[in-house]
Amino acid sequence: MANSIDYLDWRGDVPMELDGFSEVDGYIVCKLTSLDFTGIVPADGSMRFVDALGEYFKRHGEEDRRLGVLLAPGTVTLAKKLAASRRFAGLTLHDYVNHVDDEAAEQFCAFTATLPDGTQYVAFRGTDDTLAAWREDFNMSAHDAVPAQLDAAEHLRRAAWKHEGDFRVGGHSKGGNLSVYAAMRAPAELAERIIEVYNFDGPGFRYTVRDDPGYRRIRERIHMLIPQYAMVGVLLTNDSDYEIVESCETGSSAHDGLTWQVKGRRFVRCHSLALRSRVYAEAIRGWGESLDLQQRQELINAVFDALESTGARTLTELSEGRIRKALAAARDLLGDEDERAVFTESMELLAKSYIASARRELPVVRRFKRKGERGER
Repeated sequence: MANSIDYLDWRGDVPMELDGFSEVDGYIVCKLTSLDFTGIVPADGSMRFVDALGEYFKRHGEEDRRLGVLLAPGTVTLAKKLAASRRFAGLTLHDYVNHVDDEAAEQFCAFTATLPDGTQYVAFRGTDDTLAAWREDFNMSAHDAVPAQLDAAEHLRRAAWKHEGDFRVGGHSKGGNLSVYAAMRAPAELAERIIEVYNFDGPGFRYTVRDDPGYRRIRERIHMLIPQYAMVGVLLTNDSDYEIVESCETGSSAHDGLTWQVKGRRFVRCHSLALRSRVYAEAIRGWGESLDLQQRQELINAVFDALESTGARTLTELSEGRIRKALAAARDLLGDEDERAVFTESMELLAKSYIASARRELPVVRRFKRKGERGER
């Protein structure tokens, strides 16, 4: 089946003035944030994408390698095809930012791209492989806003001040959440210039944003897509009306947008989430509701302090043995017996929540199986 790389083979020679910007284009542009353009694209300036990619190859080589445990190879291949296409001819990148702060638990990466149709696309990178990035993701469940969200809002405002015309905003994974947050925090005059917001399998928010005035301004322009094996886009409260797309992978591998199937200029839709995703989403939701904000933060700190105590800085550096030892140590890092009890109870609650959710879903599977055994449809 076909993916976004195949899309560039099919439509790469079709200029945007003949066939307008599509949702697949939106994913492709934000996927470029996975490449490290530090020291290449200026933090306050511009560079043609083809020149930036050439310099990237000089520094990092042309190998298409895995970008962390959840992102399979493919980004470099995608970038090469994009650079050679008529469709993205003249693509220019501006104001590249890539910032990781272990102490503040922040990971933020973004750029603004001038598209061939004259609009500006502010793209945000999703969670990278660093533990700081994953700690910040989990902190979203305990805070109204995390540092990357505040930086995203500022980055969009700065881009609007520097560039005229209409804007698109987009990102994958946490980048999708940052896109929605930045757009909903945009001043009214900037929000009017935002024509589309792309959220590709990004998590939601700790609280409902449905009644937030800024969210109401841009809600109808949000395009949210999640794979049928979603494990990220179903987290926290997602008020956006999402659509489900087909992936050639299952489980966590389906989070990688390069596994999403493409037909024509759209991702292929499917009717419902897979059973395991429904069970997972309900279990996580029930578990989260059982903990107050202080308990959530204590649990997050204990787990990530223990993971970082192994000496690892990224998920890739964490072996299975290291993870087991770290989780065992996390309980002992908590300050008193009450905190340790909360940690133990929360782990038990997560297991019980998952089992209860599975039991609610499994009778449906058994019923269909029995019908199949009788030859019924």
